[in-house]
Amino acid sequence: MYENCKYQLFRTALEEGAPITDENWDTIKPHLKLRHFNKGEAIIEHGQVENYLSVVAKGCVRFFVHKDGNEINFEFSFEGEFSTSYASFLSRRPSFVLMEAVEDVTLISIHYDNLQTLYKDSATGEKIGRLTTEGYYIWREHREIQLLTLSAEELYIDLLNQYPEYINRIPQKYLASYLQVQPESLSRIKRRIYSNKKRK
Repeated sequence: MYENCKYQLFRTALEEGAPITDENWDTIKPHLKLRHFNKGEAIIEHGQVENYLSVVAKGCVRFFVHKDGNEINFEFSFEGEFSTSYASFLSRRPSFVLMEAVEDVTLISIHYDNLQTLYKDSATGEKIGRLTTEGYYIWREHREIQLLTLSAEELYIDLLNQYPEYINRIPQKYLASYLQVQPESLSRIKRRIYSNKKRK
């Protein structure tokens, strides 16, 4: 029963793009597995090939790269969201992206080989690949537009209003990197925002 409830999150994530019939779901479900990672544990390291298309069942995953000795965080995944190094998964090449468990994490995953089996046996696998890829690139374009048009303070306010889990669950050093500011600058932004709220 526990696994069935967790697996349902994978179906829900897929159905954000289009409904999945019970027949298609019955084809997909046997290929799913639960994977567990402790807080701070690497999920994908630089140079590894991503073998799984995953949805977060529990916890938070961060995506980051190394640049000039620093970690640049550019994405986070929470419950019900896809969590995969897409370029590596699709190309079968080593990942430039690193993934790490910010909290204890459980992923619902389908292996690349099993997805290829679904591709061959039915249109179900192709549908999974199309829906997840389309969803990812829509999100990516939205994120890039935000970074180009909003200040760090505007981005923080957007997270505060629309995605409070970023504020409540992501350590400040990771959040500052995501907003492309230093931690002390983020502290000043937070003080200014909360000070303005008190005046209203």
